[in-house]
Amino acid sequence: MGFINLCLKFPNLDTMIFFLVFVLGVPYYLIANNDYETLKFYLPTLVMVAVTLTEAGAPNFFRNLYPLDNKTLSGFISRNLINLLAMGGLLLQALVLTHATGNVLLGLVTGLITIAITFPVAQEILPVFIREGDKWFRSLQIGGRPLHYPGNWHKYFLGLIFVVFLVLLEYLLLTVAVPSLMSAGRRSSNNNLI
Repeated sequence: MGFINLCLKFPNLDTMIFFLVFVLGVPYYLIANNDYETLKFYLPTLVMVAVTLTEAGAPNFFRNLYPLDNKTLSGFISRNLINLLAMGGLLLQALVLTHATGNVLLGLVTGLITIAITFPVAQEILPVFIREGDKWFRSLQIGGRPLHYPGNWHKYFLGLIFVVFLVLLEYLLLTVAVPSLMSAGRRSSNNNLI
């Protein structure tokens, strides 16, 4: 309980720890190991993780990490810094793919899919999923007594499940759906030329 009390005394300590570990530490490690492939996928995932921590930690923890209402200056700065890093990762991902394949349309479609999953879906649907899952978990009973979940761990778990689902959805769209659509488009344009 000492760490929790410390976080409550210093309201932005949890946000600072998140930035030290996930915004500075992990990218530094990936860059130091020349793992730019992982970095370009990791940066957009920061938004999903930050939304999960903010929603699951409410009202005591991660209030200023990624607030959707931007009531405080520290929340505004934190959210926009995470958005900037995510956009950098998305842009890097689309540009590298465009350069590697020579196909601008493939890079554009990839960028649009990742932006749609990273921002509107993660910012709007992820918090609703956590809230609705929380209601469902709180409605569970054993022997007529409601279950108690200390520390909102069930919310963090729900958020993690949804983040994994979003990352897998993005992966499937980018590795299966987009290439097959692109090859189908090439075949139909070749048929039109004949």
